[in-house]
Amino acid sequence: STVEHMGIILTACGLGTPAAHLGTVYQLFAHALTKSFCFYAAGLAAITLGTQRIRGSSGLLGSSPLVGWALLLGALAIAGAPPFAIFISEFQILRAGFGAGEYLATGLLTVFIVVAFIAIVYQIGGIVFRQPAPERAPAHPLPVSSVFAMAIAFLPLLVFGFYLPPPLLRLVHQAAALLGGTP
Repeated sequence: STVEHMGIILTACGLGTPAAHLGTVYQLFAHALTKSFCFYAAGLAAITLGTQRIRGSSGLLGSSPLVGWALLLGALAIAGAPPFAIFISEFQILRAGFGAGEYLATGLLTVFIVVAFIAIVYQIGGIVFRQPAPERAPAHPLPVSSVFAMAIAFLPLLVFGFYLPPPLLRLVHQAAALLGGTP
């Protein structure tokens, strides 16, 4: 997903409009927050399932509903589903691209975003919802501190999809201005 997001960011920079630059900065910000949550969720999934391998990982929701839902929400957030912050940044970039008349580049970007969304949700959905292998060991207990840290990392993903506090909004606008966007 990081390669996907860097492609989105580079495409947005290439659009060269102030609105695209604003979307670029918000994408960087949203990606950093979202990725940290995804790493927490993936780490707890690895602890719960006893493996870091995607192949053969399944039944997470049955083993640990909390971690299963966290991993699924992380996948939806990193893939750009509403109401998460990455949806807002990607929407801003696509709107800027179509608004600038860059139909081919923005159309292709839209297709690639949709393909990445489907791939991410398909892979993580399998880990979360597929039946576990019968020979798998029982779930490992989760460290309470890790669950707490993951919960703290989740809150900004949801909040910043609806509301960006004025100091952070000013910071995003100032960074966009450095790229050529309007403050």
